[in-house]
Order: sequence, then C-alpha cells, then structure tokens
Amino acid sequence: MHDCHYYACFDFHLRSAIALPELIAVDRPADPASIVDIRLGTLPQILPATREIGYGLQVSDDAAMLSVNNIARFRIRGGSEIVVDPLPGASERNVRLFLLGSALGVLCHQRGALLLHANAIVTPDGAFAFAGDSGAGKSTLAAHFERAGYEILCDDVCMIRFDAAGKPFAWPGLPRLKLWGDAAEAFGYDRGALDVAVDGMDKYHVPFARRIASRQILFRRLYLLEQAEAGEEGGFTRLRGMAAMEALLAQSYRSQYLEPMGLKMHHFRQCAALLDHIEVYGASRAWGYDVFDREAGRLERHLAEAG
Repeated sequence: MHDCHYYACFDFHLRSAIALPELIAVDRPADPASIVDIRLGTLPQILPATREIGYGLQVSDDAAMLSVNNIARFRIRGGSEIVVDPLPGASERNVRLFLLGSALGVLCHQRGALLLHANAIVTPDGAFAFAGDSGAGKSTLAAHFERAGYEILCDDVCMIRFDAAGKPFAWPGLPRLKLWGDAAEAFGYDRGALDVAVDGMDKYHVPFARRIASRQILFRRLYLLEQAEAGEEGGFTRLRGMAAMEALLAQSYRSQYLEPMGLKMHHFRQCAALLDHIEVYGASRAWGYDVFDREAGRLERHLAEAG
C-alpha cells in the first residue's frame, strides 16, 4: 500500500491510505500480524453471498459490510481489512467518524474482542470504566479525572482481552474525548480552538495526554451511571448475578451487530467470564454542572476504596 500512514489502536496497528488525525501516528510496526489495512475502494450496494442483514450490516461467509446513509460503505474482512467507499457529498470528518466508530467496532468483534460502550481511566489499582446512556456524562467524568491527575485509557469504546489465566485487561483506545460544547467550556476549553467531532453538531474533539502507549491495564470495575431521583442524594449499589450481566449486555458496544455476525453466544460467554473478575456498580448521582465536582468527588472516593 503506497503513501500509507501507520497508527496505534487498541492491541493492533492501522496501515491506512486515509490520514487519521484523531489517532497517534507510529513507525511501521515490526509484527506484520498486528497490522489492519484500511484502503479506499468501490463497493456494491449488496455484498456478494450475503446471508444476514440487519441494522445496516450485511454479513457473508468471510466479510461484513456496513452501510451508513449519506456517509459511506465499509467492508470489513477477517478482522484485518477495512475498505472504505465514501458516498457523494460526505465530509471526510464524518467518514472518519464512522470508520473509527462502528466500522472499527465490527472489526474488533471479528477479532474476538469484548467491547463495552464505556470510558475508562487508569489508577494504581487498574482500569475503572464508566458506562451509561447517551448524556450520562461518561466523557465529562473522564475529563474530570484527567484534570485530577488520572490518565484516560479510552473514550466511548473500551476493548477488553483476556490473558492465558482468564484475567481481563483493557487496552488504550482513541486518544481523544468527544465533549459537548458546554462541557468543553466548563473545563476551560475554547470551542473555536477545538476540532468539531461531527459536522453540524456542537460536539468537539478534546485531546488528552497518552503516557502508557500500548500497554494493557488490568480491568477492575465498571460503573453504570444513572441520574438520581429529584431530592435524593444518590449512591452506589453493587450489581450481582443477572443484574450485573444485564448491565454488561446493555452497555456492550454495537451489540446489535453480534447476532447477524453469529457472535451473540460468544459475547455472552465473554461477559460471564468478565463477571468472574470484576465488580459492577450502579452509580446514581445528581446531574448538573453546579453539582458536578461534588458528585465526581464522591465517585473518585468510591473507586479509591477498591485498592
């Protein structure tokens, strides 16, 4: 592949014909097996030998194709290649958004990884992740913890692998946060000086320091963020058994793709294995910037007790 760029991502490297400024550029990796190729190409509307279609995803015996309206088609093959076919009028920014989001998620599923829709930070005791519905404050909390001296491991997508002993480890994700404009300003950023994350939306890329390079971190705990009822203080509730399993399944990244890809049972077994090693907590808190520091401080004290 001529004029390609190399980038570190999770536990592999991207060799891309498309410049990806959201990622960290690296030298050509020594291990060819770690390389995932990204190239431009022309793709059909229907993938040959399609056997399953759902959620914009077509699946054949050796590949999957994701179609995003007005943006692009992405053919993902064997966990080692993504072909990108941008549609007329699509911005490069939005093509990269879905390439590094949903399409990369399909590739990670093909590679057998466990993906959670979560942010994670690094502590002396391991990796702690925060999940929740859109607007629950995952990225805003990550920004708070970075300001408090913690390192951000990943934003939005947390990839987990198991070692030979069955212990779960989380890998570094994309080295940027996506913050809404008001959240970015609350942390002292100037919206005008930030890169827009999504065309037409008041959401921005906020880079963060990356010190751990490609080192995996022992995964310790997952917090499920919820809004406390009006007038209630909120708190932390340990989830066990089916409640913990339901939380993992609900916060799995692009879980709608698992059944068409034939990976639903594999994913369920991975979640069960994860629960043998981690704790899951429901974390209810008051919402609003006026109480944010107080609530984030309570969460910080709770995770510090895990040590």
